[in-house]
Amino acid sequence: MQTVFLVLLLVAAVVGANAIYARFSLVPVAFLQIAAGLLLALTPFYRHFELEPEVFLFAIISVLMFNDGQNTSMRKLSHQIRTTLSLAVVLAIVTILIVGTVTHLIMPQFSLALALALGAIITPTDAVAVSSITTKVSVPKDVMTTLENESLFNDASGIVAFNLAIAALVTGKFSVVSGIGNFLYVFVGGIFVGAILGYIIVAVRIMLINMRVDTPSVIVPYTLLTPFVVYLLAEAVGVSGILAVVATGLIHGLQQERLRLTTSRLQIVMSTTWSIIASILNGIVFVLLGVSLPGVISHLQQRDTSSVAILVGVGVLLYLIMTLVRFLWIQLGFARIRAWTNREKALNSLVAALSGVHGTITLAMAFSLPLTLGNHAFTYRNDIIFVAAVVILVSLLVPTILLPLFLPKQVDKVAEEDIAQAKAEMVTDAIHMLNARYGDTPNASQTIMILEGQRAVDGRPKKARLAELFVKAYDCEEQTIHQMVASGELTPDLADRYLQIAEKTQLQNQRSFWQRLLLFFRFVVLGRWSMSKQARLRRKRMQALRRRGITREQALAKNKAIWSEIRNTEQKPYAAVVKMLNDSYTQDNQQEVIIVRRAYDERHRRLSGTRDFQQAQNELLIEAFQWEYNFIQAQLATKKYNHELGNALYEQISTDQLVFLQSINAD
Repeated sequence: MQTVFLVLLLVAAVVGANAIYARFSLVPVAFLQIAAGLLLALTPFYRHFELEPEVFLFAIISVLMFNDGQNTSMRKLSHQIRTTLSLAVVLAIVTILIVGTVTHLIMPQFSLALALALGAIITPTDAVAVSSITTKVSVPKDVMTTLENESLFNDASGIVAFNLAIAALVTGKFSVVSGIGNFLYVFVGGIFVGAILGYIIVAVRIMLINMRVDTPSVIVPYTLLTPFVVYLLAEAVGVSGILAVVATGLIHGLQQERLRLTTSRLQIVMSTTWSIIASILNGIVFVLLGVSLPGVISHLQQRDTSSVAILVGVGVLLYLIMTLVRFLWIQLGFARIRAWTNREKALNSLVAALSGVHGTITLAMAFSLPLTLGNHAFTYRNDIIFVAAVVILVSLLVPTILLPLFLPKQVDKVAEEDIAQAKAEMVTDAIHMLNARYGDTPNASQTIMILEGQRAVDGRPKKARLAELFVKAYDCEEQTIHQMVASGELTPDLADRYLQIAEKTQLQNQRSFWQRLLLFFRFVVLGRWSMSKQARLRRKRMQALRRRGITREQALAKNKAIWSEIRNTEQKPYAAVVKMLNDSYTQDNQQEVIIVRRAYDERHRRLSGTRDFQQAQNELLIEAFQWEYNFIQAQLATKKYNHELGNALYEQISTDQLVFLQSINAD
């Protein structure tokens, strides 16, 4: 139970940091997540927090690497395979050797095996971390693609090298030939096992699709379990579990066209689910960094007050060495990124070097260090974790400061203002078509109200304006009912019954949050007592009817007749309210009118109990969506809208239409 609570706190910290970033995006989200972790570290729950290294790799890293793999373009990867392998394998090994040697020279207390383990930890780059700090600048497309492809495989290179270094550290022995052979077995074997398992898993999923067993409740959990299964099986045969899940993810990406032969609903659910999970897991990594830092610093200070300053210097020095090595490697042509001029080549080399951000996998391997060596506490474990944390922080901070100095600002292909304006034009055109063909009928009016919801609306509805509209709607109903009584269409008794329903509609929709909370309390806590009280009243009422010679069946028939009369009565007041709301509609009160209209439409649907009304409205709305498509096609044909704006509007309509169709099925 305590573990579940700690995990929930981590997720809450990620959500809080993401919420702050959504409102204030000047600071990269990774820094906010680290800050959230530092706050958690102040709580007693995380004072002696220890993360199981195997759990970290299995539960977090495997999922993230699988997601990266399935979102990788195989076409781009195949075009850049030589550059990717040069950076992810050759450069990774060279960097590990250089960093390990330098560390061993400046810190002799670190054995060569331990220094190489540190090099393996801080070498892998993280494309997701790069994305989090480059949202404000426009990174060259080829550079970003190269970084994404590199991060898929250099993680595995780092992990394999790390495992070899730890094995040498534990046993005190290392053979170059054996090490290379083990590296190739673990590296190539991981890809091979992952590819085989990937094809099997995809084949089963396609079989489920062909059998029409492709509901989200089956396919989404099936896909979410994939990285865990692949990781465990690969580790069981002694190959890289991380590379195996990457290979399986790549197979999923390669088979996307076949996997898309399913419902649009499933595709949207799947895409959204993976996006949310990847975001949360990446955030948890940085929150854990913030949680762990205070404890690590405290242990270092207890041993030696100068240790922290020395290790900070070591971390900064190693980052500078790795950045310089990356720059020279690309600039000297060992890894090629397309460039037309020498200046562009130098810029690409510098951007790629500075964008070698370290994050998820670096922290994962640091936490994976064994707690003990030879039945004794691992003396330098906290030192290595701290150096890794310094490298992560510096690698995040440096590009955040430097990249905006020589890269242009990120410019959206379509401005939000243009999309909002185009939406307004699109909706207005559809509304004009509705009015021209169907006039001011209740069905058309309701469809118009739904279409209005597509417009971009800022802010929350005004309570005073909303209350005023509900009062006007009730007054409109009351006036209509009095006119019907005056003309002899209604009896005073039926009019009173109806006005009670109208007043209830007004009061129910104007309750504040606290009033609704009180109602909920009364329903939950006092519900049984209230139901028993109502049962007693019903029994007394039935006893009184029996004394008057009226049977239960006669009473029910009379009650049914009354409700039938109320349904017939409701038609005119409802139409009057619809007309009043349409006449009152402005751009300023759009939200309030839609809310009031929705309340009265829901009541009308409950009272009428007919499917014809809903069916007619559904048909009108589908027709309106088609008019919107036609409007966009016309604007694209006349080149009033560019293709990016047209695609954004198409996506908006498709999403709205899918949500609407799902609501029909739910009804």
